[in-house]
Amino acid sequence: MATDIFKYSRVYDWGRYYFDLCTRTQFSRVIIRGRENIPSDGLIIYAPNHVAAMMDPLVTLLVNGHGPVGFGARSDIFANPIAAWALHFVRILPLARERNGLKEVAKNYETFDDIVNCLRHGMPFCMYAEGTHRPERGLLPLKKGVFRIAKMANEQLGKPVYVVPISSDYEYFYKPMGRIALTVGEPINVGEYFEEHKDQPEASIYKGLVDTLTTRIKENLEVLPQRKKCNKALGVLGSVLSLPVWLVCAILSIPIWLPSKLIIHFMEDKAFSHTVYFAIRLFFPYLWPFYSLMAYLENRYCDLFRV
Repeated sequence: MATDIFKYSRVYDWGRYYFDLCTRTQFSRVIIRGRENIPSDGLIIYAPNHVAAMMDPLVTLLVNGHGPVGFGARSDIFANPIAAWALHFVRILPLARERNGLKEVAKNYETFDDIVNCLRHGMPFCMYAEGTHRPERGLLPLKKGVFRIAKMANEQLGKPVYVVPISSDYEYFYKPMGRIALTVGEPINVGEYFEEHKDQPEASIYKGLVDTLTTRIKENLEVLPQRKKCNKALGVLGSVLSLPVWLVCAILSIPIWLPSKLIIHFMEDKAFSHTVYFAIRLFFPYLWPFYSLMAYLENRYCDLFRV
């Protein structure tokens, strides 16, 4: 059934201010580079690397600005009607994977039409070409589905369609209050690429596109500068002096870190660590300053003693 996730929603629009603020305060510093590479003369499909589960879409929203972005997610989480309604509200569409069976994969063609419709109405869409996530640096082999959809949109809408690489470099995969660098790479004009390589077999063209996207994501990974090492003695002294501050902040922010630690402890997929911290923090904005300072100091202690 066709969806209209591109339609304006005042509740979504207002809610984004709070969610974006929560996303930014999840990190000690958010560095966004290369926004000038986002094309203004065509339709956009963002293609980031995928390392932090639901946190990755949230940081992609920061790159795009305040405007809405559509996303794809695995189709099985749409089985519950309430969950499906909530996911559609935040502009997420179902995409089945091969493991879901051919019957489910066939439904992807309906979703492809919905994605093209989003692009037709000027809303960027985001797809993770790795097809899965893992909390490690580097990149898994990319799939060509993002380029199939881009080609379909180019042919149906008659406008340039760009696949825009985004490289997300997290300082910490399992801890909050680290730094994150988000780099927008050089976009790929899919229609233009097909025209330039029209004498090649289609399979070779897709392989060339995948290789190009792989290179443009990888070249902007691991760009965070190393933290400057401080004098060990001064670091230890600073740690001792700041311990009372850390303790007070830890006590005041128990409603955030205790449930988060418990949930993460029992989770199999630790890539959701950032997502859990984000979700719990949503309910306690008045505790953010205490929790942020506690987590920041804790990270510095760990760095100092190489924990």
